Amino acid sequence: MSNQHWKRPSTIAFPSIWHSFKASDPYDGQPTTYRIQDLPPNRWDDAIDHMCEYFLRDEPICASLQLADDPVAVRELRAIWSKVVEQKCAVVCFKEDSEEIIALNMLNVVSKEFQEPIVLKSPTARVFVNSTLHMTAKGDLFNRYGVDHYLSAWGLSVHPKFRGLGLATEVIRTRIPLAKTFGLALSATVFSHPGSQIPAAKVGFQDEVVESFADLAKEGFPIEVNVEFNKLMTLKI
Repeated sequence: MSNQHWKRPSTIAFPSIWHSFKASDPYDGQPTTYRIQDLPPNRWDDAIDHMCEYFLRDEPICASLQLADDPVAVRELRAIWSKVVEQKCAVVCFKEDSEEIIALNMLNVVSKEFQEPIVLKSPTARVFVNSTLHMTAKGDLFNRYGVDHYLSAWGLSVHPKFRGLGLATEVIRTRIPLAKTFGLALSATVFSHPGSQIPAAKVGFQDEVVESFADLAKEGFPIEVNVEFNKLMTLKI
């Protein structure tokens, strides 16, 4: 791959279905089929609304910083997600014969030669974003793995009604066929909670950088959570 801003290859159909699996339906307890596919443009706004409603309130760092109650932070994170979905990498999970958003992974591709600065006015949004970038920088991923681009994400969210069914594992697993098709050899993400760290490990992600939240606070990221470790995890595709 060349050293330039990554773009989704025009030869890959959009939207594509990447993965399907069976799991329980929380409404009746019966097995049903779920599919994970590219997030289509007509659902971009719905997906961002979902992230604001659930991810900002439930993700440990966001909850600690009360980002959902900070209108400036919400506006700035909406802007980040708006740029993410434009890369056409984000994926959504739907149940068979339904268009209800069940889960999302705001996937994006990070490029060595194109890392646009993220300028934020909200102090709480800065802590969230900069702590994530801090963990990623410690991984020195481009040099360590010799890649020009890698698959990352700005948030994984499962609708509360569908939690506990193993959907997070399947959503993360979708990165493998997606990355292979895109010609990406590495996926890396900062996972802040065992609810995502454990599913990522099941798929094959390895701990790359592990830092306690107590140490992060000493480094200028005051985050008070009832979770011990923040983790940058990587998967070689």
